[in-house]
Amino acid sequence: MSAGRQGAPIWERSVAGLGVCLEVQREVLHRKTAFQEMEIADTPTFGRVLSLDGRFMLSDRDEAFYHEMLVHPALLAHPHPQHVVVVGGGDGGALREVLAHPLVTQAVLVEIDAEVVAAAKEHLKSVHRGSLENPRVHVVIGPGEEYVAQAREMFDVIVVDSTDPIGPGKALFSWQFFQNCRRALRPGGFLALQVGSPFYFPGEFVETLQALKAHFPVVLPYLGFVPLYPGGLWAYALAGQDDARSVPDLSRRFQGRGLKTRYYRPELQSAAFVLPQFVAELAEKAGVS
Repeated sequence: MSAGRQGAPIWERSVAGLGVCLEVQREVLHRKTAFQEMEIADTPTFGRVLSLDGRFMLSDRDEAFYHEMLVHPALLAHPHPQHVVVVGGGDGGALREVLAHPLVTQAVLVEIDAEVVAAAKEHLKSVHRGSLENPRVHVVIGPGEEYVAQAREMFDVIVVDSTDPIGPGKALFSWQFFQNCRRALRPGGFLALQVGSPFYFPGEFVETLQALKAHFPVVLPYLGFVPLYPGGLWAYALAGQDDARSVPDLSRRFQGRGLKTRYYRPELQSAAFVLPQFVAELAEKAGVS
């Protein structure tokens, strides 16, 4: 996007032969940071949109669809989530949903790119809603994989709100990173992360589940719908020592914590783990059932 451009489309080249095109009403920001190309623009269909390295990360209109499904299954599966770390997610959306749980006494946000956090504070207020400056939050600027490698049984939940496994995000899908996540979790803790599109990127989906399975006894892929992302169908994974597909008092936990959501609901948590046949076959290929 060139400075001040209006009306021209912006593109995400999702896969060979497929792209997502959005009309721009107003360019808000376009900057090359030390790690990636960052763009923020206002669009007529999705509202304000954040793009990193040519990939759409979020929009005003549907960011809650993604952030709620990334965060709430893990935090509601845990009976007392007090200490949580969000790796990536410098926009503050996942952090916002973490802080919605009143049991959380401390949340650490680890973001490699300080400019993303600064831009979010100024231009994505509808996303972070003050979470980036909440007194329960400690913001660490640096590689998430290095921070987690130094932690030992510090967290009840680890949320990985990463980009795709390219560029700065690649290390957050590695075998070594998942091993360190296991060590950083307290007993009974959970790791939650996005694992992309099982339709367009089945290889990455399988490889990520295999890497998780090497370190966690229970790995559960589940699905959600994010209109901005290619195809809309989006996959996540929940990893830990316990099976989080059926939490007996899930509705009571949801109500007791006073959560207000746009997409997530307790009934959806069990349903999200029921996979379409082609996704179930990919999970089986990864050794996850």
